[in-house]
Amino acid sequence: MEKILLTRAGYEKLLQELDLLSQVERPQIVGELQEAAYGGRLEKNPDYQSALAQRHKVDRRIRHIQQILANSEVLVGSNVRHTRVGFNCRVRVRNLATGQEKQFKVVSAVESDATRGYLSKTAPLGRALMGRGVGERVTIKAPGGPRTYQILEIEMEAL
Repeated sequence: MEKILLTRAGYEKLLQELDLLSQVERPQIVGELQEAAYGGRLEKNPDYQSALAQRHKVDRRIRHIQQILANSEVLVGSNVRHTRVGFNCRVRVRNLATGQEKQFKVVSAVESDATRGYLSKTAPLGRALMGRGVGERVTIKAPGGPRTYQILEIEMEAL
C-alpha cells in the first residue's frame, strides 16, 4: 500500500479525532447500549437499535483513522522557496477563460477540503499542477468542458 502523506496539522487532527471517538463517544454509546438493554427485547427496542447503529458507525471511523495513521508519513520540510508545485505548497492559479484567481494548498486526499482551499494532490487539478512551475499552464477535463489554468505563484508552507 502506498504511504499517505500528511502534514503535521493533518496528523494531529486525525489523532485528536481518534482520541475523541475512542475515549469519549464510544464509551458513551456503550453506556447507552447497556441502558437500552434493560428495556427487554432488543430486536424491537428502538433505543438499542439506534445506539447499536451509532456504535458500528463510530467503530468504522476508528478503524479508518487507525488505518490512515498506520499507513501515513508525516512530512517535515523547510521554508525554502520552491519553484515547482508539490505536496504542502500553496499555489495561486488563474482560470484563463474567466480570469478568476484561486489559491489552494496541495494536500493528501485525506486532508482535502474544498471549503478551506485544501486541494488533493490526486484530484484532477492537483494531479495536473504537481511538478509544474510559475507561468506554466495546465488543462483539465471538467464536466462543463476543458478548463485551463495558469500558475501565478508557488509558496512552500512550513510543515
